[in-house]
Formats: sequence, C-alpha cells, structure tokens
Amino acid sequence: MRRVLVDAAVLSLLVAAAVTGGLITAHIAGSGALVWAIVGIQLLTSVAILGRRRWPVGTGVLAALSALVQALIAFAGPPGVAESLLSVSAWVPLMLSVSVDTIVERGVPARRTAWVWILIGVLTVVSMRPWDPTIGLVVNGLLHSAVAPLFGLYLAARRRKLQLLEERAERARGEERTRLAAELHDLVAHRVTLMTLQAGALSVSAPDAATRQAAEEVRDNGARALDELRELVGVLRRDGRAAAPALHEPPAPALADLVDDAVRVGQAVRLTVDGAPSPEMSGVTGRTAYRVVQEALTNARKHAAGAPVRVDAVYRAGEVRIVVRNTRPRGRSALAATGAGTGLTGLRERVESIGGWLRAGPEEGGGFRIETVLPVRG
Repeated sequence: MRRVLVDAAVLSLLVAAAVTGGLITAHIAGSGALVWAIVGIQLLTSVAILGRRRWPVGTGVLAALSALVQALIAFAGPPGVAESLLSVSAWVPLMLSVSVDTIVERGVPARRTAWVWILIGVLTVVSMRPWDPTIGLVVNGLLHSAVAPLFGLYLAARRRKLQLLEERAERARGEERTRLAAELHDLVAHRVTLMTLQAGALSVSAPDAATRQAAEEVRDNGARALDELRELVGVLRRDGRAAAPALHEPPAPALADLVDDAVRVGQAVRLTVDGAPSPEMSGVTGRTAYRVVQEALTNARKHAAGAPVRVDAVYRAGEVRIVVRNTRPRGRSALAATGAGTGLTGLRERVESIGGWLRAGPEEGGGFRIETVLPVRG
C-alpha cells in the first residue's frame, strides 16, 4: 500500500511538472504546438515510473532517451524554446533523479547501467551545446541533465550507508545482548542452583516438620527462579527477534498460587476474582498479569510492612484488569532499603509493550494502588 501511494505521488509530480513547464514555456517562447508535443512525450514517458522497481534499468534508459529526444526537438525549433524549456521545466531532472535513485536502491550492478549513464552523458552535451555555448545554456543545460541524476545517486548512496550503519548497530546490540545473557547465567544461575540444592538437603535432614516445610518452599522458589532466569536468558539470546511460535505455549502461572505463597510467609493478602480467564488469553498476557501482582506484593512487603493487601482480578471480553492496593504501613520492613527502585518502571514498559497500560500511586489514607489493564491477546 505504501508503494502504491509513493508511486501515485511521484507520477502526480511528474505530470504537474510536465504541464506547468509546458504552460510557462509556451507563454514565454510561443510555438505552442512544438512545446505541447514535448509535453506529450513527457506525459507518456511518466507512466514508465510505475514499473521502475521491476525494470529499473529499462526505466532509466527510457527516461534518459526521452529527455534526449525532447532536447533535440527543442533545439530544432524556433530560438528561445530550448532555453525556456531548460530554464523552467522540472520534468527531466525529476524523472532522471527518480530513475537513478531506484537503480541504486535495487542494487543493480554498475555494468548493467552503462547505457543509462551514456545517454545521460549525451544529454548533458546536447543540453549544454558546447559548439555554440552561452552562459545560460551551459548552466541550465548542466542543471537540467547531469546534476539531478548525480544528486539522486548521492541521496540513494547516503540512504544505503545509513541502512548499513543501522544494521551494524543492531548487530552490535545483538552481540551485547548475548554477552549479557551469558554473564547473567554465570553470575546468578550457579548461586541459585547451590541454594536450591542446599534447601533440598535441609528438607531431608531437618529435625522437624516446620523446618522441612520451610526448606521445601525455599527449594521450590529456587527452582521457579531458575525457570524464570532461563526464560529471561532465552529472550536476551534471541537478539530482539520474535521467537517462533511454540506448538504448546506454557500456561500462565495462577494468581491464586502467588497469593497463597505470600500468605504462607505471613503477608495478609486477599484475592477476589470476577469472571474467568478467556480461553483466547495468551500466555504473554497471563505472565504479565502474574508479574504485576508479584511486583505489587513485593513492594507491599518492602514498603508497607504489616499492611493488608487486596488483589482484584477482573476478566472481561478482550481485556484483563488487575488492581492491587494496600493500606497504610503498620511498621518498617528491613527490606525497604533494598532494590534499585526501577521495578515499577520496568513493569510499566512490559505492560505497554503488549498494548496495555499501568498506573501506580498513593491513595488517600497512606495506602498505595497499582492498576493495570491488559489485552487478552497480548
């Protein structure tokens, strides 16, 4: 669709340039029949611009040949026609620059474009008329014939260079992501694995049931952390490219399990659910909702010690709404000074990346509220 619009715009410019140049030239130099014959050649040649991507060399040859024929006809006419046409008509510069730009954009080898440049060279000589030169003919002839395609060549080469620089920058970002993924795995996975193994050993040798249960929960949380770490490392190693769709997308974690884990460690949390998750809800949406509640509960434990927390999950057609609010803190947690303070920022970016929105801020009475709405098909 974008190409169609671009082609329509270019064709419209060519037609406008041909007609405008013809009107001005006919007014200045007279010889209306000769001028409008040249305009007719321009209009017929303009149609070739629609096939320039498929036949870039053919379009370039036709454009240069048409411009050469027009120049010969103009110089064969009454005095003043050629000078006026070279001065006011923008059709030839526009047609040649677009043709050359397309040749460079399509990556046509130089050996295949020889005839285009030969014809442009002949056109330049004819337009400047070095055997009977005047300042006006030399300047206007040069601008009319050679400058425009050379400028088009410069713009196309500059655009290709910028694309190459962008590709190199993207490649460098991909290499950096891979390096970070390796470092992340080396720094964290080893320690978490040791913690999980030690918790498993403690659950076997613990002297009482309470200690065994606590150790088993530590081991289970460590195993979950490893799974999440592997998922994150996988995202980094994909170099920012979309992963191929899995045949069996992993199910989203249940909010009830997350709330139960918080309750087991002594946090006062109540979950209310309105509606049911849609069968069409993507795993990305489910995991994002899980992360929102997880971050909200973590913030409440850190900054609102002892405060009751309420989690509301509302499932509607096409969207999921999550609201997590806590009351005024009843004490100060030792965890309040931990963390980098970027959890909500990263969470908002994650929500917005799938087309949702997130708001977070204090409420009257000293509480705090986090609200998000996520699309079912995130």
